[in-house]
Amino acid sequence: MRPLVAEIGTWLWRLLPANPILLRVITGGSRRSRHLWIRSGYLGVLLLVVLFSQMGTASGGAQSLAEHAKNATKVFAFISYVQLALMCFFAPVLTAGAITQEKDAETFNILLTTPLSNAQIVLGSLMSRLFFVIVLLLAGLPIFCVTMLFGGVTSREIFMSFGIAGCTAVLTGSLAIAVSMMKVGTRRTIFTFFMAIAVYLMVVFVMGMWSWTFVAEGPPTTVPPRWGMSWLTPFHPFLALMAATGRVNVPAAADLGAYNPLWRWVLSRPGQAYMVGTLVASIGLVALSTLGVRRGAREGETTRLSRLWQRFARRNGNHLGDRRRKPRNVWKNPVAWREARTRASVASQGLVRYVFVFGGLLAAGVLWLCYVNGWRGVNASDARDTLSALVLIEFVTMLVLATNTAATAITREREANTMELLLTTPLTSEYIVWGKLRGLVSFTVPLIIVPTLSVAMFAVYDLFSSADPPVVHPEAILELPLLMLVYSAFACMLGLQTSLKSRRTVQAVLTSVGILVVLGFGIGMCGFLFATEAKESIGPIIAPLTMVIAVAMAVNPQITMDTTNAATLADARALMVAGTIIAACLYGVLVHTMYKNMVRNFDMTVRKQSQ
Repeated sequence: MRPLVAEIGTWLWRLLPANPILLRVITGGSRRSRHLWIRSGYLGVLLLVVLFSQMGTASGGAQSLAEHAKNATKVFAFISYVQLALMCFFAPVLTAGAITQEKDAETFNILLTTPLSNAQIVLGSLMSRLFFVIVLLLAGLPIFCVTMLFGGVTSREIFMSFGIAGCTAVLTGSLAIAVSMMKVGTRRTIFTFFMAIAVYLMVVFVMGMWSWTFVAEGPPTTVPPRWGMSWLTPFHPFLALMAATGRVNVPAAADLGAYNPLWRWVLSRPGQAYMVGTLVASIGLVALSTLGVRRGAREGETTRLSRLWQRFARRNGNHLGDRRRKPRNVWKNPVAWREARTRASVASQGLVRYVFVFGGLLAAGVLWLCYVNGWRGVNASDARDTLSALVLIEFVTMLVLATNTAATAITREREANTMELLLTTPLTSEYIVWGKLRGLVSFTVPLIIVPTLSVAMFAVYDLFSSADPPVVHPEAILELPLLMLVYSAFACMLGLQTSLKSRRTVQAVLTSVGILVVLGFGIGMCGFLFATEAKESIGPIIAPLTMVIAVAMAVNPQITMDTTNAATLADARALMVAGTIIAACLYGVLVHTMYKNMVRNFDMTVRKQSQ
């Protein structure tokens, strides 16, 4: 019996604590300057959130201890949401690149020849990437402890916040490893997975805010908006965090007698249920990943399905060597056409675009029918709030999609060894960069049309039906596409800059999206403060210079400016038009300056990267 126990103990010790992949990362981890900058940026974002939220919640004059405790609770809620959002971003990006980087360096096949088992490869790859994420979480713990000084925040709430964030990181990391293992080295698959996570988080969150998903036994909040706890709360990190921080009221177990014991526990303790569910799902994904490590389906190798398809094609006289297709009409700039139309672009997968376009139009059409016919009691206010959330989801998705696509535009050429071919052609650096930028912006145009058509449906109907107040104002039809176009061009230019200076695709994507998140958060906070505090002066002019706040204000100025005064909103609408024109001009100049700087340094940077 003792030899068997010793053998099991040795196997478990080699599985994770003595895993060579994990030990290599831990012993040499966090020594790069890039890791230092990421940690500094992460902690800087949390400190900025504490600062801005404290400025927003504090009022003039002396405050009682009860007011200090109330403000500390709000500050804790703000930084908890930001921390969870950062974990949802860092975990999938860092873990998804674990296997692709091994393949890019042509070391994955060498890894398969070692005595390491499938479980050691999977757990080593997963935990080596989650190690950096866990270090980030622990680094922010002192900042959370500061919120306990004035009371109002308990250690249980802090541990619940960290537990939800940590379990979310483990789940997204396990899912990314599973995708990477089942289809090794495919950056397109990893990118689609990253976007699927973003869409899931935003769509399910909006659904969780709808009253028809609320649990009947859950008491609504006492302050507007009167939210209740949704059935989706145990399955969504942000909804679970809202329940854990007291943003929504959780029903007591005694009030859920009509449910079975499992559902009673899940609905009465949504935070714990979410953590248990994510850990169980992570274990299942890790087990599934171990089956795909040495799976026969690899890039360039045939599978049973591909062999059946080849046999079927031969029977029908379609030989693989005789593939033909109609000639394509290439643009005057072939680089721009290639980026916008061909499958060479990482993000130009038909499924992602079709789901985005048809899903967005379908959601807007259903909301419009509910508003016109009064289904489910949807009035103008409900339609405006839901439309704002839908447009923001589409805008953020488009922005991240454009940034990720641009971040892979040049690193993909370098990894596929086609950059040298481009440099041997008569194409100049200005011609190449302009083609990349034009093609990427053209790729985002259909994604901009979707929210524009959604807003136009309501604006036109309200204009002809003389609705008062309308869901959206008519000028939003012009403001929204103009703002989204200049933001798209800026995101594409930012991604191209990082793609030029980065050696690997994952590094370029992480850097570009990280910069976009930091800029969007910083500029968005400033725009929100200007829109609320200076709503009767320069607030509506400054707000279009931001990103998310500008789009939200174009669709729903009432909630963005925190006012319902008709005169104030009428003046703000005229100022908003002027601010939109100013923002378009300023962002246009910024994109042109970045473009000229990239053209000037293109040849020198490419040669330096090729050494």
